[in-house]
Amino acid sequence: MAFRPKHRKLFGNQPSPSELDTRSDVSAVDAIYNVKSFGAEGDGEADDWRALQDAVDFIYDNPGGGALFFPPGLYRISQPLEVPERDAEHTVSWLGQSPKTTVIAPSEPMPYLIRMRGGDGKIEGIKFRGTDPMDGYAQHAKVCMLATDIRNKVFSNTAFVWGAVHGLQITGKGNNNLCVFDRLCQFSQNGTVLKGSGARGEADTVVFAEFNPQMNDVHVGAYLKFGSGKGSVYHIDAVSSGSITVSPDLEIPLQQGMEYAIHIGCGLQTDRGSDNNVYGIYDCHFVGNAGAGLMVRGLYGHHIQGGNFDSNGIAGIHIGSGMINTTPAYSNTLTHSYFESNGYANVILDYPSGLTILEPLLAEPVDGTAGEVDSITSLRGYYFDYDTTSITYNGRHYGYAAETDCSKPYSMEGTSQAAINRPAGAKRPAVIELPSAPQHPFKEKLEIFVEDSGGQPVHLICEYAAVNKQPGNVGVMVPAGVGYVIAVYYSSRSSSWMVSHTIPLA
Repeated sequence: MAFRPKHRKLFGNQPSPSELDTRSDVSAVDAIYNVKSFGAEGDGEADDWRALQDAVDFIYDNPGGGALFFPPGLYRISQPLEVPERDAEHTVSWLGQSPKTTVIAPSEPMPYLIRMRGGDGKIEGIKFRGTDPMDGYAQHAKVCMLATDIRNKVFSNTAFVWGAVHGLQITGKGNNNLCVFDRLCQFSQNGTVLKGSGARGEADTVVFAEFNPQMNDVHVGAYLKFGSGKGSVYHIDAVSSGSITVSPDLEIPLQQGMEYAIHIGCGLQTDRGSDNNVYGIYDCHFVGNAGAGLMVRGLYGHHIQGGNFDSNGIAGIHIGSGMINTTPAYSNTLTHSYFESNGYANVILDYPSGLTILEPLLAEPVDGTAGEVDSITSLRGYYFDYDTTSITYNGRHYGYAAETDCSKPYSMEGTSQAAINRPAGAKRPAVIELPSAPQHPFKEKLEIFVEDSGGQPVHLICEYAAVNKQPGNVGVMVPAGVGYVIAVYYSSRSSSWMVSHTIPLA
């Protein structure tokens, strides 16, 4: 929302005269280049685009790379800054005093404030702002920073705020592996919420009477919300000029006149790409973004430690929200992070695999799921590889178990838990096929939760090993009943799966 401050103070601390000195004697020894040497003013009045672009071009052409230093000031630019594409790697850092005192902001509308390219180096102590403090905080930049091919980049004590769509978007192009975000990086107030009542929809399609989604930055990965409570948010999977496709299907038809909201944009979005892997995100802040604070779409190895996810419009974190039936987001961790006042859920999981969530703090969302572990949810209700997701919360361990009615034999190859729920009057035993024998020396346990066996026993067999020292094709029968657990472990000494169970109720 646009507003005018009572005072025209542009940043917290006033720079000292020595910090504002223009350096004209920069040498290749120190490799630190003051942007004021290129004519930048940083006074909040001048258009600093030409001077800053000259500085960027110079340092990325410099064979030795170096660091651009931005003294405290407000650097307003009328066009995006473009880091040039270079065949050879140039290690370049962007250094400011503090995101409170060193600010880059747009003075005119633009698709992004900075187009970052190039691996290695760091970005530290700068605020990239999508609004113009000298023009009523008009939201001019859609994305504060659009990044491509930034392998090994470190972001430290840097802020991305008030982008109309995203704060920082790392595209799926180029090599973006091994990036680190630390020391209180801030991703705040990015994105837009568009509200209306002129739409109708059913199943997976919503058609708008006058609204053009494409012209209003609606994109795959944005969210549709209508109604209230759990099941009121949908993932946008496709966008055209007059309609959107969502998943899952709408629970109830959207009628003309019903209010809806489209939540566009995230604080930090990592797009799906074969080289968007292994990010470390440590003690960062994701606050007040329209969609998710953090959108993780990379293939594997994203590790989020600490930090807070507060007052984001839909969720604090959304992991694995690529296209339907895509490969999952592999091997991620989320440890000791804080969630409060998020709109629909704290964590949304779609297509994770090998995810560990360890002791988060989970306050109840504003209008969606319940609190605590229920606030870790899926939009699509499709638990792709969820049996490899492990949650420890308040000292208790939680895991997902795929449910089956055993209308056909159910294989436990590659999974450790299953739940059987059969209709009454089943005609045949429920058949569970145990996996091949483990090749490692560790003990592992398989669990089968029998909610209702449908009046038939549960038959455990194995093609590859014995079962309770009986031939695998013979297996064992567990009595019929409701509300019991079958536990299975492998004995390498006996080359056999060993089966026991709690006493079922008739």
